[in-house]
Amino acid sequence: MSVAVATSPAWTPPSPAIAQESPDVRRRLDESQGRLELIREERERLRRELQGIAGQVSGDSAELRNIERQIAASASLMAEFDVQLLALSEQLTAMTREMLLTRDELTARQVVLRGRLRDIYKRGPLHAAEVLLSSRSFSDLLNRYRYLHDVAVFDRMLLEDVSDLESSLADQRSGLSRERDRIARVRAENVREYGELERLEQQRQERLRRFSDRRAEAQSTLARLATEEAQLRALISGLEDRRRSAEREAGTTSVSSLTAGDLGRLAWPVEGEVLWRFGPEREGRTTIPREGIGIAAPRGTSVKAVDLGRVASVVARASGQTVILDHGGGFYSSYQKLRDVTVREGQPVQEGQAIGHVGGDATQPHIEFQIYEPGAVGPRAVDPVRWLRDRR
Repeated sequence: MSVAVATSPAWTPPSPAIAQESPDVRRRLDESQGRLELIREERERLRRELQGIAGQVSGDSAELRNIERQIAASASLMAEFDVQLLALSEQLTAMTREMLLTRDELTARQVVLRGRLRDIYKRGPLHAAEVLLSSRSFSDLLNRYRYLHDVAVFDRMLLEDVSDLESSLADQRSGLSRERDRIARVRAENVREYGELERLEQQRQERLRRFSDRRAEAQSTLARLATEEAQLRALISGLEDRRRSAEREAGTTSVSSLTAGDLGRLAWPVEGEVLWRFGPEREGRTTIPREGIGIAAPRGTSVKAVDLGRVASVVARASGQTVILDHGGGFYSSYQKLRDVTVREGQPVQEGQAIGHVGGDATQPHIEFQIYEPGAVGPRAVDPVRWLRDRR
């Protein structure tokens, strides 16, 4: 029995490897994740800060700045998600390419394996003893032995390679699935962050509208206050002109109840915190003259005359009622933001006598108190604190 010794197909054993994250991708992901954590910590701090600001009367500008910083943080988060998506997409592409190569290699090995199985089936069982004993010479015996050995090694390696490639392909598919899941999670976070960015932008627009409305309202109020101050100055100047004219006609000269000796000795019209000081105050583009001081006090508290005098005028204004006392010699005191008045024009009043009650506005009950001294061209407003007792 002669046996033809066939040579096995020339091939190189594959070395399949599961696709791993490249060092560059891992580094980029780690750096991006570190930046993400820092940005999230900063935004959480901004959210806590916003909760502390919310509800404060003067917090509109601070709220707006806080929200704008949160918007910047959200934009940074989305940029980091883009970095991660790019790195993960590159990794997914590399893993897909390796998986396709592994699948092609597996297909090739399976073709070879099927060919070997077909050859074995056609040839029938090969008995090693028969092959060796039927050799014609010692050299033929050695050749037949090598053939049997090579066939056995080839078949064993072919089966091992097919098994390894199948296992490798399964692992690569699993890794590919994990990478796709990671990309899906990052995209989901990106979508959530985009929604958060939209929410913050709506919140910002709402704050801008509210801020604009309040600013317009404040500007209107400030303009009205400035107008009322100018009207009050004109009213007191008119009262002084009439007083002087009446004294000239009567040939008399009034003597003021206020003298230099009263400086720092007058009682306060009400006891309370000083809300604003004497002197011009700038609010936006409007300047309020502030020709007096604001004094906080519970609504309904009695407001008392700081010295004896005569009620020169009682004026009803949008901000409340005003009483002006004439102390003679060009000295006047003004009591504004009163809820009601308990005196009438022309009535003499004594030091400490109640002339009305504290009113104020919607934000805080208070009065405004002014003192006018004689000037070269008429009464001029002075800092009333210099006339009042030092409460320290």
